[in-house]
Amino acid sequence: MMRRALVTGATGFIGRYLVKELLSRGWEITCLVRPESQTKLLRRIPVRVIKGPANDRRILEKALQDQDYVFHLAARIRGTSQHEYELANHRFTKDLVQACLTVNPVLKRFVYVSSIAAAGPSAPGLIHDETNPSSPVSEYGRTKLKGEEAVKAHWEKLSSTIIRPPNVYGAGQQETELLIKLIGKRIYPVLKERGKTTSLIYIKDLITGILQAALSPKAIQEIYFLTDGQFYSWKDIMFILKKKVSGDAITLPLYESVIFSAAFFFDLLKALHILSSPFGRRAWKAMTQRTWLFSSAKAVHDFGFSPKYTLETGVQDMLDHEKTSIIQRPPQKHDASPAD
Repeated sequence: MMRRALVTGATGFIGRYLVKELLSRGWEITCLVRPESQTKLLRRIPVRVIKGPANDRRILEKALQDQDYVFHLAARIRGTSQHEYELANHRFTKDLVQACLTVNPVLKRFVYVSSIAAAGPSAPGLIHDETNPSSPVSEYGRTKLKGEEAVKAHWEKLSSTIIRPPNVYGAGQQETELLIKLIGKRIYPVLKERGKTTSLIYIKDLITGILQAALSPKAIQEIYFLTDGQFYSWKDIMFILKKKVSGDAITLPLYESVIFSAAFFFDLLKALHILSSPFGRRAWKAMTQRTWLFSSAKAVHDFGFSPKYTLETGVQDMLDHEKTSIIQRPPQKHDASPAD
């Protein structure tokens, strides 16, 4: 029997991959999107699209009817105010759970994709798991944690699972692609060695883990970190990117002092509403001055989560994807013809 799922956040980076994988498995998909969302890509694939404001209970109940699963990925990662984060990450999650209880209380699984930001940084030198107390340090993290609490408040009535991904990379992820383009132009960020400070996961492994958790009876009323099982310094990450993208080619060093100055410039452009980007001084400090080390041993134990990609093989898969995209891209009017 065909499974039916509602996906929120389907136009985002993780959401696009999840929808693609569900379709490949024969699922029937409904995508709930904000009125202002760009749905051009969704219109090209066999999914049902429902547009509506997050606070419209009628729209939520319509989207939830006859669904077997809900994958709730929609979130506000960048906001101009505490109110924006609160509405998108907490209130919407709370309203979605309430609507489930009203029109679809027998839902097979409600999967809430949260973030390590909800857990907060790990203590220096320690690897955190799901038993550690949460101490978020950003408004995004605090409101994602409140979203988790809205789900947990009804665990006895609604079959639910919470997923906390770390930094996720893959084709289509803006910051990773920007770094690859930068190194491709022979500009190499040179960072100080601060030891292992971050956990990662490749997008394809994350999607596999989300679906394993959604289908596992052991994952009901549980929270999981999903990582590739390795720990990285940002210097390691830059070195691997350079190795895969430019090899032994001579590069122009981009030192941390210059990067921090660029972060200040990004903040200025955002303040003037000229640019929208997660990069800035706060993001830079969170990345380089805090540790984000998490264990996915619980997911390995409960539903056999086994990531396939290391950072090296994940980056290589990204590069192969880009090459394939270029080869398959239809000729544009400005492309040179063979005669040229």
